[in-house]
Amino acid sequence: MAKAPKENEAEAPIDGEDEDAKPSGNRKLLIAAAALSILSLGGGFFLARMAFQEDAETFAPDYVEEVVEEAPSEEELAEDKGAEKGPVEEEDLAENDVEDGILAFDEILTNITSYNQHGVPINAFLKMNVVMVYRPDPGSRELMEARQPFMRDLFNGYARSLTEADVRGMAGILTVKSELLKRARAAAGNDLPQEILISDLIVQ
Repeated sequence: MAKAPKENEAEAPIDGEDEDAKPSGNRKLLIAAAALSILSLGGGFFLARMAFQEDAETFAPDYVEEVVEEAPSEEELAEDKGAEKGPVEEEDLAENDVEDGILAFDEILTNITSYNQHGVPINAFLKMNVVMVYRPDPGSRELMEARQPFMRDLFNGYARSLTEADVRGMAGILTVKSELLKRARAAAGNDLPQEILISDLIVQ
């Protein structure tokens, strides 16, 4: 006769049921632990940020806004300089004239010897405007103005000795300038005269 199964054997769990129940419980615990970790990290980060902002506001320095002024333009600087100097007085102009180093002579007009187309000597007129350039040393203008009549006399004497051939061409002009400069230095008694400028030289 077959034996009836025992009650204990009938109630025994089926193989594999406990194994399936344990992993599902473990998974739930892991998920819950991960969720708590994330929440705690997020909360900690939020609290730390709040604390940092409060500390930053507490210890933030009081900055003073600096107003950067724009540099003045060249026109403004020129106007300021003009305002500081004030109007130019006659004395200032006189001082500037002392430094120019230029002395103008009146027109030199004299008769010279010329020749017509047949080689016959005839009288002609020489008209010349001369300007002398001198070294602008202190007191040089007073000296040049004092010696100007003597220079003019020497210029006139030299001009009377010229002929039309002497003043012809660029070579003639350079010779005349050299001779006038030599006489200007002789009249001044020094080498202050530096150059002779001839603005007009006309033979009629």
